[in-house]
Amino acid sequence: MEVLRKIIDSKELETLFPLPKSFQNKDIEIIMLPVNKKREKPHITRQMIDEMLPGSITQSLVGTIPFSNISLEDIRLERLQKYESIN
Repeated sequence: MEVLRKIIDSKELETLFPLPKSFQNKDIEIIMLPVNKKREKPHITRQMIDEMLPGSITQSLVGTIPFSNISLEDIRLERLQKYESIN
């Protein structure tokens, strides 16, 4: 299997898609491998790329449970009671 490897400045990639801060202003190694099967080119949006970046899933969860005097067990029991009748 043929493999291509190239080291480029991260600024060359910033025009294609957003990079994590840890990649910015650094040399980046690009490794290219062929894909064996053909596939349709997916329609990728800016939002989809942002969601794929590290930390975006955990970042979206920040603040979902407000800080209070309620224990995690009490929250769990409340959720179970609220959703137990849903089929």
